Amino acid sequence: MKIGVIGTGIIASAVVTGFCLKSTGHEFYLSPRNAERAASLAAKFGECTVCKSNQEVLDKSDWVFICLHKKDFDTLRELKYESGLKVINMSAEMRLSDLSEITGPTDLLAHVIPLPFIVAGIGPLLVYPENKEVQELFEAVGDVYSTNSQKDVHTLQIISGLMSAYNMLLHEIVKFSDERGVEHDTSVKFLCSMFSALCTRAAGILSCDLIELAHEMTPGGYNEQAMNELLENGAISAWRTSLDTLLARLENSQT
Repeated sequence: MKIGVIGTGIIASAVVTGFCLKSTGHEFYLSPRNAERAASLAAKFGECTVCKSNQEVLDKSDWVFICLHKKDFDTLRELKYESGLKVINMSAEMRLSDLSEITGPTDLLAHVIPLPFIVAGIGPLLVYPENKEVQELFEAVGDVYSTNSQKDVHTLQIISGLMSAYNMLLHEIVKFSDERGVEHDTSVKFLCSMFSALCTRAAGILSCDLIELAHEMTPGGYNEQAMNELLENGAISAWRTSLDTLLARLENSQT
């Protein structure tokens, strides 16, 4: 399969790397926009070719991944699109209806939201609307979740905005352990093993309200004390507040 990539930022690079490391056999044609990053991908993977222009990317591809920031969307209006092209939008702020006005009729048009984990071929990918061909393409590099609801897309997309905050939480916990003299690698591995186990357990009992897990603790124990202190200090509600403000930002960006 010949796949063009317009925009070679962090996510685009992760997507291309994920596919190449999985040896999927696809050929990638990269836009020259971020010359250094595109050249680096081409140097690492024989499947990658850097094109001289975005139009060349389209002309050589059966599929094209759009990975641009909102400020660069006008770049797309300068291009000519063939009706048989299959277009995947990976730009959070680009609505499919707006992209369709730019590309005209295409063989396929879908929104895919990959996360940085795709570089390792793991983690969730959100596909909208549901499409078997798109799902089969991306199953090689992650866990595909499809929806026909734009509201669901926005909600799940915003949840992914908590990744950096989560990593900062891990950092603070490990820093506490480091300051107590625990060997750093041991702290990191212990913490990641514990949080991984928590997520695995939660994922295995989907019919259970997660609040039941939160209250599965010894009365008067350390877990109860920590949860109560965090609740009283607003540390838990702050995560929900952040989700609400991120959602408002996304919806405002698409008006």
